Amino acid sequence: MDANRKEQSDMTANSNVVLMLDPGENDSMLSLKDLLYSILRNLGIVLIAAVLLGGALFAYKIIRSSGSNTNVLDINIQNEGESDVQFQLRAQKVERAKDLANTITKVTSQIDHQRRYLSDSVYMQIDAENVQEARAQYVITLKDNATAGMDRALVNAYQNAVISGTYLDGYAEEHNLRADYVKEVISFESAVSDSSIFSTESGISKAASFTVKIVGPSEEFVCDVADLVQEKILFSYDQLKTSIGDHKITLVAVQENVKVDAQIRDNQANQTTKIETLQKQIVGYNDALDQIAKDLGVSGKEDILDYFAAEKAAEESGVPMGIAEEEVSFWGTVKPGVKYGAIGFIAGAFVVAVILILVYVFGRKIDTQAQFFGKFKSVKKIGVLKPSGNRCKYTEFIDIKSEDDSKMSKENNIKLISYNYGNITKGLNKVLITGTGDLKAMGDAVKELGLKGDFKPDLFNNPDVLKEISDYDGVVLLEQRKVSLYKNVANEIELIGNAGTRIIGAIII
Repeated sequence: MDANRKEQSDMTANSNVVLMLDPGENDSMLSLKDLLYSILRNLGIVLIAAVLLGGALFAYKIIRSSGSNTNVLDINIQNEGESDVQFQLRAQKVERAKDLANTITKVTSQIDHQRRYLSDSVYMQIDAENVQEARAQYVITLKDNATAGMDRALVNAYQNAVISGTYLDGYAEEHNLRADYVKEVISFESAVSDSSIFSTESGISKAASFTVKIVGPSEEFVCDVADLVQEKILFSYDQLKTSIGDHKITLVAVQENVKVDAQIRDNQANQTTKIETLQKQIVGYNDALDQIAKDLGVSGKEDILDYFAAEKAAEESGVPMGIAEEEVSFWGTVKPGVKYGAIGFIAGAFVVAVILILVYVFGRKIDTQAQFFGKFKSVKKIGVLKPSGNRCKYTEFIDIKSEDDSKMSKENNIKLISYNYGNITKGLNKVLITGTGDLKAMGDAVKELGLKGDFKPDLFNNPDVLKEISDYDGVVLLEQRKVSLYKNVANEIELIGNAGTRIIGAIII
């Protein structure tokens, strides 16, 4: 069965199918690339809408902010017409607002620190169900005649050496960690109170012990840190046997194991909960600040925060507060306006972009050649004429990228389409040229291209052509961008298919 017969039988079986050469082509294709170019082609409209909405919101916020009175935040002066009671109440609200502003700053800093800790700390990276642990036990041996309390002094000295100092800095820097976060997973347990006296071949000795425990997310990490701790203890031994007293230190045993640690799991959950608690506090403080701003007649909490920020800057720099107030008055008005303007700009651009996408997907008219050949996949492309009308360089660039235009001259483009048409229709005795575009535009295109065939446009206004379609060897469609309707083209193709005549291809004008 030839392609045209197969197309006709498929259409008879399913009248909802526009044109189909094989069962996999019953869905039109949407070109995301062409959709993007369609939005870029209308970038001017997007920017205009974005600027208009951004400017409107900027002006709205400026007008609203200009009506607010930041002088009410100055409690050094009693305003005209304000009673003593009103002044005292205003002063209380301002002081409360100042406390809230300072608290918000502190809590915000705490949240930042907590987030950094959660993301960077070694402890928070440990899997509580798979904790890697190493325990190293050391024994300190002294002569029986050693000074009283030397054992405790030595244990404390070794403890300070392990949990402080800079010996972990190199390792931390190499692995992009903070040394403090590495020290956090090292714990020190001593047993000085249980020190005992025992007899050896060299005489009577006194002993004390301590254990260094290291936990971590991996065996490699735990082993590396344990080795560094051992090096630090041996290095400290050479110093402490001179500075505190003669003694020996022995590594008795190192135990490595993997365990489930419920305490680590609970501690990690508590650290995560801290952020949630701090964020709830921030929300509460902001709500309270909004209420105070409303009570004082200030446009919003931003004005209050800006005022106290300027006041603090004035105190630190020695600038008179009067000048700082003027700065607050200006920036307190402009800063929120800029924020609103930016939001409006983005929202305006987004809304127009969404509208353009909807028009592209659900529009009634064919806007680009990619839309046509994506919708009617079985129609062969004979050629695409250059878009008509005046276009700027930017639009021409987008049209070339979307293949609605080419870098060829108009004359060469016409020749290319004309010669391609001649090659495709070679050997055909009778060719029908029809379409649903503008009659004059289609007629001019036929003359300009020098197409050989019977030009009989618009089957819907000239239905007598349907009687003659079966007499033609092939049909060439001539469709016009921004004029031809999807529905008309689909019906046109169906009518031609019902006559059993082959559709050779389409020329987009």
